Amino acid sequence: MKNKIVSAVVLSSLMIFTSACGNTEESAENTAQEKHTTEYSQASSQDSTSAVTSEIQPPQEKAGDTMKMTVNGKDFEIVLEDNASAAALKELMPLTLEMSELNGNEKYNYLDTELPSASVKVGKINEGDIMLYGNNCLVVFYESFSTPYSYTKIGHISDTTELADTLGKGGVTVSFGADEVSYTAKDLRDLSDFLHGKTAEDLTGKPYDLNGDNSWDVLDLCMMRKKLLK
Repeated sequence: MKNKIVSAVVLSSLMIFTSACGNTEESAENTAQEKHTTEYSQASSQDSTSAVTSEIQPPQEKAGDTMKMTVNGKDFEIVLEDNASAAALKELMPLTLEMSELNGNEKYNYLDTELPSASVKVGKINEGDIMLYGNNCLVVFYESFSTPYSYTKIGHISDTTELADTLGKGGVTVSFGADEVSYTAKDLRDLSDFLHGKTAEDLTGKPYDLNGDNSWDVLDLCMMRKKLLK
């Protein structure tokens, strides 16, 4: 009888020990699995962030999202980026700057106003790029080259013909302003027909909101007529 009791105690102890070992191993395995899952999730999150960043780097052009740069009487159209930096710069228009020469490939000016910035390593500068260095240095590039520096993209000059020659090799006065939109008799007729509910033509994206109130109305029609008469 005594031997049976001892055997039962030993068997019970072995079962408890085995169960404890099993729980310890399972706990360790779960901990390792959780750690691996966390690290993988973080890595995936970083990869996802990098992918999104690379996807949003190319310029996103929108109808009417432009401004004008004038140098020595010659106008250049700038297609703006769809970001807070470009929008803030446009708020400062009209703007005339004395821009300094640097490295034989750019003109720059430190603005009195700081702009929103989201600098990235652009890798390559293209002729005609308009960039923000830091949060207040506006740069106009007139040559293409590789760079290790970080910039916030503002926009790009759509036609760089004679850009380098017009900017010259020294300091230069550069004016920035809203790009004036030219209207035709057809634009006037289309807007009039729209306001009278007579048109079936798709006018999406047309710059007919002349007074900036986010709607087309009779005031826009009057302002367009006035511009057309000029």
